[in-house]
Amino acid sequence: MNRRNNFIAGILFLFAVMQGCAVGPNFKSPELEMPVSYHYDLFPPDSVYEVIGMEWWRSFNDPILNRLIQQALDSNKNLEVAYSRIRQARLTAQNAKAQLYPSFSITAEGGWNWTQRTQTVTQQYSARPSVSWELDIFGKLRRQAEAAQAEYLSTEYGCASILLSLVSEVATTYFTLLQYDMSLHISEITYATRLEALRMMDSMFVYGASSGVDLEQAKTLTQTAAAAIPQYERAIAQTELSLNILLGKNPGPIERSGASLLSVQVPETIPVGLPSDILNRRPDVMQAYYELEASSAKIGVAIANRLPSFTITGNGGVLTNVAHGVAEGKPWVWGASAIITEPLLNWGSNKRAVDIAREENKQALLAYEQAVITALGDVEKMLAAIFTYKTEITAYTKLLESAEKTRMMTRALYQNGQSNYLDVLDAERNVFSTNLEYSQIIQEQLTNYVNLYKALGGGF
Repeated sequence: MNRRNNFIAGILFLFAVMQGCAVGPNFKSPELEMPVSYHYDLFPPDSVYEVIGMEWWRSFNDPILNRLIQQALDSNKNLEVAYSRIRQARLTAQNAKAQLYPSFSITAEGGWNWTQRTQTVTQQYSARPSVSWELDIFGKLRRQAEAAQAEYLSTEYGCASILLSLVSEVATTYFTLLQYDMSLHISEITYATRLEALRMMDSMFVYGASSGVDLEQAKTLTQTAAAAIPQYERAIAQTELSLNILLGKNPGPIERSGASLLSVQVPETIPVGLPSDILNRRPDVMQAYYELEASSAKIGVAIANRLPSFTITGNGGVLTNVAHGVAEGKPWVWGASAIITEPLLNWGSNKRAVDIAREENKQALLAYEQAVITALGDVEKMLAAIFTYKTEITAYTKLLESAEKTRMMTRALYQNGQSNYLDVLDAERNVFSTNLEYSQIIQEQLTNYVNLYKALGGGF
């Protein structure tokens, strides 16, 4: 018995000595070259930046947008799937950690044997608790736990990416819907105005004050506006359906009474921070970071699979030939064993598994570096777009004023016989197209603000 106790004590001592040793590389954050500032940053370098609030969409000061985003957060099915994946990954990580500790079980048995020659029944009863423990001498189980924990964190940030994409898509779809509303309104007003002008032109034609060519051109102008109305009605219906999908609702109209593209408030400032902040702000970058950490830990798992594994087991209990003997605890029996498993020949499979794990780690590193580069590029593109859209909207505002004045003057000149109807036709077309382009530019500006929030990580 002393020899057996000494053997078990030796195994436990060896485990304690090597507990701090884990094969494979210890993960270190990769060193990246980050720019000092953004090229298109609209704020001075010494500005005090604030972290973007989680509910950044409230900066547009649109209660309908706030309501729609809240509905999406509450009901979107893809987001619910992402939350479920987080719970699954958390349980997987907990399960991996549990493998580091001994497992306990108990077995209760009862048996009866009848012998025909002696006409007797032999009974045997037992109750045996047992313990089994794989000694993590080379750190395989710890590396598995590290990988599972990193994958859990990667899943969390993956969910944050889905959440950020969902909110951004709801906002951009909503702004697109408002743009179609505005374009439909422009088309309806234009059609009503041109229809009235057509009636006047028809009267002038009857009294010989205008030609048949002018009348047909007026009809063409009117029908152009009329044809635009069903186009935007169709676009509105389809956009509402797309928005309902994001909200997790059945198809139906989107209630937005009182909403207008021109009433949406453009955020005055967006604290973009330093480029290095993007490493911790962007959920997709953090997701790639933890995928890299998981792949590093899996190298250790693959290396440990090439080394011996040590497992100790022990069991004890009561073995008796009468049922009440189990309760009395007599007689007591026990046993213990140690198992060492050494891979001998698997035709290079384990070695190739290590090489595969190293290649996967290289791929994860490249994916992380690419995620950072993409994130920096996204921010720069959105900053450049916002800066240029401000200038473009200012120019279009002046262009609209000029186009409207031109239309009024050409109409007056035509009515006085000092201009032909082609000038009126060009002026009308110019006003109509400029108004539609103006609504589209406003929508694109708002969308780019959304995309900038998204590029910066959106507070998630």
